[in-house]
Amino acid sequence: MQQKRLAALAAALVIGVSGSAFAQSVAVVNGVAIDKKEVDEAVSALVKNSGGKMQDTPALRDQIKDSLVTREVIKQEATRRGLDKQPAFAEELARVREEMLRQALFMDILKQNQVTEAKVKARYDQIAGKLAGSKEVHARQIVVASEADAAKVVEDLKKGTKFEAVAKSRSKDPAVQKTGGDMGWGNLNAMEPKLAEVLKTIPKGQYNTQPFRSNLGWHIFKVEEVRDAKSPAFNDVKEQLARQMQEEELAKAVGELRAKAKIQ
Repeated sequence: MQQKRLAALAAALVIGVSGSAFAQSVAVVNGVAIDKKEVDEAVSALVKNSGGKMQDTPALRDQIKDSLVTREVIKQEATRRGLDKQPAFAEELARVREEMLRQALFMDILKQNQVTEAKVKARYDQIAGKLAGSKEVHARQIVVASEADAAKVVEDLKKGTKFEAVAKSRSKDPAVQKTGGDMGWGNLNAMEPKLAEVLKTIPKGQYNTQPFRSNLGWHIFKVEEVRDAKSPAFNDVKEQLARQMQEEELAKAVGELRAKAKIQ
């Protein structure tokens, strides 16, 4: 009789534990429960990142649950086949772990050296101050391989050949050929000083007759338009500036780590 009571008590405990374990599950795959929390987190992330296009609905939850069931089935079969014991899997797992560690370190560095909005605004004001009162030019360019080629380009332009046509037919750079040499707008105070000096001397609608040499080749420029520079609004560029400053913080931290490391 005593043994029967103990057996009944043990059975009740097992049922109680199992019921508790599966109480918050949305499905059970071969005895493995899929926690409702996983569905909640996935749905929350999708709704948040959809920009209002998705809502938390029973249909969405069923879709997420189905995906999680499929994922668990695949995982179990891969494990059954012993694929997680293969060397290739271990190598890939090590690479993933290394990347996760790298990202974790970067997040920790940025947490300790936060790029606040105040810091971003200070950088913006600094840049805007440098650009104040400056000029922007809209220019085109023709890039050739030698000074002799550049001289021939100038001769063609003097004969009346359109600048854009020469850029498309004579430039060695495919990107220049494709755009007809269009460089877009550039701020003279923000570009390489030697290039800025050349562009400053070219009147609107004219081109330089003395080729400019760079590590890319020999350049002939034409200035299409000139205007007063205008700084973009802070709100339009603050995210870009913040990312740039975060990259600077990471580069600085990595540089310091390399300096401290014993590298042979």
